[in-house]
Amino acid sequence: NEVIGYTARTFEDYVKPKYFNQHEPNYVFNVDLQPRDAKFVIVVEGPFDAMAIDGVAILSNECSEIQADIIDALGKEVIVVADKDRAGAKMIKNAVEYGWTVSFPVWLETCKDVNEAVVKYGKLFTLKAILDGKESNPLKIKLRSAKI
Repeated sequence: NEVIGYTARTFEDYVKPKYFNQHEPNYVFNVDLQPRDAKFVIVVEGPFDAMAIDGVAILSNECSEIQADIIDALGKEVIVVADKDRAGAKMIKNAVEYGWTVSFPVWLETCKDVNEAVVKYGKLFTLKAILDGKESNPLKIKLRSAKI
């Protein structure tokens, strides 16, 4: 029940960086709100994506070993949903290193990230597409991520 950091976003195209985060190193956003009886945890880059689907965010496109340990400690199947950009490819590579599942949902063809998919298609469809798009084979993940 204490503020431990914040994320700010600009909507002006000329302002860089678009997001500004202030938080402790190795912080995993929303990890405290993960249900104990859930079968999986969805890992995304940003807090808005995490809030949209009740997942967790690593607040970057690269997951540290400490963050990976925190996520693995939940004892659930880890499903990574990366943004559809060059940074997302780094996150997918990280997921393969940690032995996590990666999802390539059908809405990646029309949306750049989870939050955009929820806005466009709704939470239920977005989550169903994430589950339907799961891949755990490292070779198949690498091949599919080459298209991102």
